[in-house]
Amino acid sequence: MEKHGFSGIWKLNSDKSGFLPNTKSQVLTIDTDGIDISIQEELVNDRDEHLFISVKGMLDGSDNPVTGTMFADTVTYRMLDNHTIEGIAKKNSCVCVKETAVLSEDEDTVDVSYECYDEHGNDQIFHGIFERVDYCS
Repeated sequence: MEKHGFSGIWKLNSDKSGFLPNTKSQVLTIDTDGIDISIQEELVNDRDEHLFISVKGMLDGSDNPVTGTMFADTVTYRMLDNHTIEGIAKKNSCVCVKETAVLSEDEDTVDVSYECYDEHGNDQIFHGIFERVDYCS
C-alpha cells in the first residue's frame, strides 16, 4: 500500500490552535493510502484522563465503528481532494461532529476544523493545528 501525505504521526499545537474543549493534548497516528484509513488517537482531557480512540475503515463515506470514546459510535470519512478529508461522527445515528482536515502543501501540518453539535442541534466551531512528528513506515 502506497502511503498518502496524511499518513504520519501528528501532534496538536495548542499555541497555534483555538480552544478545543476538554483537550489538554492530542496525538494522531494516521495510516492511509487514499482509499483505506486507520486512525489512532491518544488524547489527554481536562481531567487528566488518557483516552485511546481508534477507527479503521475506508474513505468512501460509509460508517466505520469507533472505539475508545463515549462521544461517538461511528465515523464516516471521505477524501474530498488530495489535501482534504471530511469526517462525520455520529452517536446513536445522530451527527455530533463534522470535521474537515486540510493537509498543507508542504505536508507538515494538518489544519482541522470541528463543528460540534449538542443534543439540541446547536453548533460550535473549534479549530486545531496538528504538526507532523514522524512519517508512518
